[in-house]
Amino acid sequence: MTRILEEASAGLKALEEEVIRTQFDPDDPASVQAAIDHVEHTIDAKIAPFRGNRLVEEAAEQIKAECRANILQQVADHDTDRGSRTLH
Repeated sequence: MTRILEEASAGLKALEEEVIRTQFDPDDPASVQAAIDHVEHTIDAKIAPFRGNRLVEEAAEQIKAECRANILQQVADHDTDRGSRTLH
């Protein structure tokens, strides 16, 4: 049990320290999906040494979901801003 918790601590720290940057065109669904894929692959690579540790894998899935939601929110905000710009 101690080993699992120590491994989880190291895995969670690795996730916490990871900074992921990505760019995408909010008007291009393929670009948006590529950004999501990039984020998810980066997270998966970061936790690869901790595969099998349920705590790390659950945290990684939660972070991926939050990042995906953040990207999609940026797309939605872009669409909203586009329709409400002042034109004069």
